[in-house]
Parts: sequence; structure tokens; C-alpha cells
Amino acid sequence: MAVKIIQAADVLAAVNQGAIFIDVREEYEIEEMAYDIPNQLQIPLGDIQRRASEISKDHPIIVGCRSGARSLNACGFLDMQGYNVSNLSGGIMGWSDNGYPVK
Repeated sequence: MAVKIIQAADVLAAVNQGAIFIDVREEYEIEEMAYDIPNQLQIPLGDIQRRASEISKDHPIIVGCRSGARSLNACGFLDMQGYNVSNLSGGIMGWSDNGYPVK
């Protein structure tokens, strides 16, 4: 399995074209700093298998976390389930370091 990688610079355009962004961090992490991205779901990595039915297969999926490691695990699972999925390179650390919007 080769998970597709998406760069921060391409995320907002993809979301504006219908992609759904999933943040797989824990709630306490999201409270500290959250992606400011529309069409976003927050599903912790530990819940991704149980809550996969909440994720539409009709849209591309972008997964992010803190650094890109947990989201890579989520992407692997979702890819095996038939989702069109990409991993956000660098997670929210890279996202915010490059000046993209956070809350």
C-alpha cells in the first residue's frame, strides 16, 4: 500500500473542491490548536474503525494529525476499506509552521 501524500499548500483547494478533512488527534490536542478547515470531521485514531461509517466514500479524504504519523495509520486503514485517502504531510505542526489557519 502506498498512501498518497498531500502538502499543506494543496489542502484548502482540495477541500474547496469537495474533499473531507479528518483530524485524528485526541480532543485535548484539538483544544490546544485546531485546523481551521471547512468540511472537517474529528475522529480520534482509536475510533476510526468504529466510526468509519461516518466517512463518505463519495469524496476524497484528507487525514491530518500532529506530525503525520497517526494520520498515516488512519490512511492505511481507510485505504484498505476503499476510500480515496491522502495523508497531510507534517500534520498540524507543518500546517501551522507554514502559516496556514488554525483556531
